[in-house]
Amino acid sequence: MTIKVVTFDLDDTLWPLRETILAAHKSANDFLASQVPSVKEILSTNKEREVWGQLIEKDPTMRHRLSELRFNVFKNILQSLGQTDQQAEKLSSEALQIFMNGRHQLTLFDGVEEVLAQLKEKYTLGVLTNGNADIKRLGIDHYFNFSFSAEELNDSKPSATHFKKAMEFTSEKAASICHIGDHTECDVEGALNAGCKAIWYNELNNEWPDSKGCPVQEIKSWYDMEEAISKC
Repeated sequence: MTIKVVTFDLDDTLWPLRETILAAHKSANDFLASQVPSVKEILSTNKEREVWGQLIEKDPTMRHRLSELRFNVFKNILQSLGQTDQQAEKLSSEALQIFMNGRHQLTLFDGVEEVLAQLKEKYTLGVLTNGNADIKRLGIDHYFNFSFSAEELNDSKPSATHFKKAMEFTSEKAASICHIGDHTECDVEGALNAGCKAIWYNELNNEWPDSKGCPVQEIKSWYDMEEAISKC
């Protein structure tokens, strides 16, 4: 069946994520440490990771709402250090804003905007992401007809929810949709399990975890995107 809709993951598909996230973490943590010095003993340690785990165990759905989860991690840690609820909420809100500012200091992979502009002439384009990046804030929302995030859907890939939402929005069958992303399970296997086509975007040169190898086309450059879609 002819591809009519192309959907994209964001992190490590439109841009490399690791250095950006590390810098955003550091900025938020440095701010909190400047306000409550004792927080340095917890942030970026196993103690912080334990808080993340405890909050997710208490409310498993929070794993889909990363901004809310991060806010609650900050708040929980600050309260444990003697901050009042009001103080903890204020500082957590400010730290989250600092983190999100840093989280959007991104550099797109080569060719992203050029290729998106070309693809938009041929296909309906969408975003299906588990992350909390804002394409409008990044100034690239005009390339896309729709965007669905885990926070909005309260569910995460590889669940079929994202892919079903794309079908519902476009009124297209799964076989007419090609999803492109870097994550072998969330993007490739998630799309295939939902009946969609998939392309593995692997600019970061990761290894496919299954010894049988990647079951779909693998590309490492945005400039190979259009040809790969035409072969789906």
